[in-house]
Amino acid sequence: HVLQKCINTMQPESLQFIVDEISKRQGLVGQAARHRYGCRIIQHLLKVCPASQVSKIAESVLEEADTLACHAFGNYAVQHVVRFGSPEHRYRLTRVIERNITSIAKTVVGGPVIKAIIMHAAPEDRVWVARAAAQNAQAMLALAKSRLGYPCAMLILETISAREMERVSTALAEHLEELRASKFGLEVAQLLAGEC
Repeated sequence: HVLQKCINTMQPESLQFIVDEISKRQGLVGQAARHRYGCRIIQHLLKVCPASQVSKIAESVLEEADTLACHAFGNYAVQHVVRFGSPEHRYRLTRVIERNITSIAKTVVGGPVIKAIIMHAAPEDRVWVARAAAQNAQAMLALAKSRLGYPCAMLILETISAREMERVSTALAEHLEELRASKFGLEVAQLLAGEC
């Protein structure tokens, strides 16, 4: 709590000692990102400090992005890199998420990570990630039926073209009743059926 207070009250240049300590030891950023309170320190540093100052922290998050994106606390560090990182970090993170879209989409916290990428990445990258998810029926089904995933599924469907939406609708046609029976999948089913 003391470090969080420091980060919230001090100027970014005065926080360099925290950045240096966290970045110094191999694996410490990933360890902190997976910790209930440590993840908040990583988030605050990424948010408050210029991208150039926390570049080593962002690099460490990128090294473990595929596993952090699926972790209950680590996913927040990934989301903060895409929101506050440099364009280069955003691009590289987008590629990692795109390559691992199926495994990430099937986790409880995957939806918010994918949604953050679609909302904050470069416009052309948003479409690539949305397409990667839309082309995988199991990923879309998992997202559509989960509490944290269905807003992401809706955003994916809004991001892709009408022709791609038809393909998703065809691919999920056999699961339409399953989606309608799901508390969260109902909105996705209605959108796919053209009822929205």
